[in-house]
Amino acid sequence: MSIYFSDEGQHRAAHVVNYTRLTENTRRSLGGSSSNQEMVLVDFGNVDKKLSGSVLVFQGFCAGQGESAGGITLNLKLGATHSNYVMSGGTGTGYPICTYNYSGNGYQEFAIVSGSISGYTTTGNSSVIVSYRDAAGNGRKPFGKVNPNASDNSGLENSMGGSSMSIWEINL
Repeated sequence: MSIYFSDEGQHRAAHVVNYTRLTENTRRSLGGSSSNQEMVLVDFGNVDKKLSGSVLVFQGFCAGQGESAGGITLNLKLGATHSNYVMSGGTGTGYPICTYNYSGNGYQEFAIVSGSISGYTTTGNSSVIVSYRDAAGNGRKPFGKVNPNASDNSGLENSMGGSSMSIWEINL
């Protein structure tokens, strides 16, 4: 069976192999990215990649509050590790996959994550980490806190705080 488009037939349709939803609600203060270090914004845990030739598609957000760099480099990496929230290794998405808004000190902020990684052939569990880096090396960070809760703003419920990531593994 084929699916026909106006200009060609597709004989092997892409299909979703796996879906994962990861959440992280640990509230913490962020350190500044100095000397061009890549720092952890949110460590979402692991995704279980089933096929070596598949593509991973990401859609999610990282919640934050407080002071902001005004402009900073954000990325999503698979298979990276970190020590004291300083990143090392991993396969990045290429830019841009993450962007964030800034409404002023004390306001709820967020980073939107949307994009895909192809060519990542590792199967099994791989870490999913959103990172930030001050390319100028000035020690800036996107938020003062990540995953704020009611202790930061009474309008937030503690059970509602956190960041979320949906991941689709697609076999093309």
